[in-house]
Amino acid sequence: GVRTEIANYINNKFQVEASPNLIYMTCGAAASLSISLKALFNNGDECIVFAPFFTEYRVFVENAGGTLVISNPDKDLQIDLIDFESRITEKTKAIILNSPNNPSGVVYTEQVIKSVCEILDKKQKEYGKVIYLICDEPYRELVYGDVFVPYLMNYYDNTLVCYSYSKSLSLPGERIGYIAVNPQMQDSANVYLAVCGAGRSLGYVCAPSLFQQVIKRCVASKVDVEIYKKNRD
Repeated sequence: GVRTEIANYINNKFQVEASPNLIYMTCGAAASLSISLKALFNNGDECIVFAPFFTEYRVFVENAGGTLVISNPDKDLQIDLIDFESRITEKTKAIILNSPNNPSGVVYTEQVIKSVCEILDKKQKEYGKVIYLICDEPYRELVYGDVFVPYLMNYYDNTLVCYSYSKSLSLPGERIGYIAVNPQMQDSANVYLAVCGAGRSLGYVCAPSLFQQVIKRCVASKVDVEIYKKNRD
């Protein structure tokens, strides 16, 4: 039901091939990130994040047995591609990319996104291993004007999208969201099974069924961003 509605919405909006069988419902973005990291990480694996970043990333990564590696931004708070590439090692298991960014508000440009994905592809070949892109995007809808927010599944196969409706529907206390595994991902079915197992092991046994029903009916709804824009201005 709800997973089919979400997959259809993603596919219609972003022209990808998301599958309801690769969507896992969660209690919002923090749960989505924690579950994804627990599913993917072994002790000693590294996760690259881009400063400035949501400080709890460190807790999520270290709880999954990983080590947090920080890439410093350029003067416009976009990703510094040279700095980013220098942080990738044989231990790099994933990066977390948060755009629109919390706390800076910056939206990473399409060219920056393309360059990040090119670097990841090059490093995957160099090290002969998968490097995952974990896309944290609870603020996707909260942009003003004609700002374009790239959808990461369109740029990189080994992508997991962590989404929350808490911000997009202005329901900050009602934690509901999902993890979407890209069907193009290497070994996507087993990665999804790892996500399911990690969700159970962390105690996220079932996202609230009442709010799953709400999302099923509100999957394309949006808040009035003009109110946010007024406050911002």
